Amino acid sequence: MFIIRMNISSVILKARQCLVASFFILNIILYCILPKFASHDALIFFNKLILSSLNTQVVVHGNTDHLNRNNLLIMANHYEGFIDGNVLYNLYYKYNKTNKLYTIAKADLLSDPNSKNVFLKSFSCIKDAALNSMSLIPYKRGDKSDGIVVKNIIAEYLQDNKNIIVFPEGVARTNGVPRDFKTGIFALAVEEKMNILPITLKYKRDIGSERHEPLDFSKIFDCPVDVYIHELIDCTTEPCYQTKDYIALKDKTLKTILMGELAGPEPKRTAPEPKRTAPEPKRTADLPVPA
Repeated sequence: MFIIRMNISSVILKARQCLVASFFILNIILYCILPKFASHDALIFFNKLILSSLNTQVVVHGNTDHLNRNNLLIMANHYEGFIDGNVLYNLYYKYNKTNKLYTIAKADLLSDPNSKNVFLKSFSCIKDAALNSMSLIPYKRGDKSDGIVVKNIIAEYLQDNKNIIVFPEGVARTNGVPRDFKTGIFALAVEEKMNILPITLKYKRDIGSERHEPLDFSKIFDCPVDVYIHELIDCTTEPCYQTKDYIALKDKTLKTILMGELAGPEPKRTAPEPKRTAPEPKRTADLPVPA
């Protein structure tokens, strides 16, 4: 009986995985055949379908008005590229209908032909179309010349009223807690006067994966997430921009995101205590100690 239940669970998981993969494939197909504006609408639509298929319940904390502006670098901690981006995209387009959103992603995100995961192996064949259909800006980790190209793209996109998601640590973590951030993006933010919106993702389970670990769909299904939107780091008022201290800007962003990561769920509201009917006895002055 136990073995039968295990087999049924495995079949259900595979079916759900195939359903999510089908949404990605449909999005890529529509990107190739539809005009740009229509393919963008398709991306937003399929993001919603993917989150629904994953059964990811999102609870938002903080001021969502911060999402509805331009010249914005959205910086977040990182669990798993497959789900983090979808959560942020879906939240962003719920409140911002004007500025298109892109994400900086590692170039081999969908291009591992040797992967044992059927999902990743299949997408390696259509890498460029897949990256473009999901509004991803690929970068090659450890490649300085490619880093310069990506920085130029970021600056160009923000000047063109597009916003960008960055996972500034550059790697995912099992528990989502970052250890430190790369400095390059903060030097660029200071130089180009880019606003930073720190966001903390906090899933109910440790669903992330470390570098070189395969994507495990069984961990990311049915996992609620709290999204903490912190106060905007405004390039016009933040002293780090005036002093060009990008290290201090990095440290401030990291500290802000960690504060959200360490925060637990909001306490449940309890019924107020009943009012006391009997008055409390009045306190009298202390009596002098007899000699």
